[in-house]
Amino acid sequence: MGTVTRAIQVLILFSIVLGVFFLWQAYPLLPSEVFYALTFGWLLFVVDAILTFFRPRASYFLGLVLAAVALVETLSQPEHYAFVENGDVPATVTLVLGSVAEALIVGLVVYYIVSTRRNDPWSWPGSESGTAGDDDGAK
Repeated sequence: MGTVTRAIQVLILFSIVLGVFFLWQAYPLLPSEVFYALTFGWLLFVVDAILTFFRPRASYFLGLVLAAVALVETLSQPEHYAFVENGDVPATVTLVLGSVAEALIVGLVVYYIVSTRRNDPWSWPGSESGTAGDDDGAK
């Protein structure tokens, strides 16, 4: 499980670094209101990166939400595909690396959640714990 949590942490930190390049590329193309909204989203990733060191479990849930929102927003914009069609290599590399990183964060966090719940018998509804319910038929 240590490699999964380390991979999630590295991907969140990678998203921070890639976000700097993304903001640098997006600044001349976007209106200021949209750029400020993107900067706010990047700052949320910075907060998530800090949380990975102090409250990792909370960080994974926040990272899941942020990565899912970023991935859906990225894939739903037809303007992003125009960068690929026009042959803009820096924008295409940023788009592809960012999308892959966000998809990996989503997949690994879901895997982490399922794995940790599977190891804890109290986590799943109806799971047998060995302490409650064993004496019900013994009377």
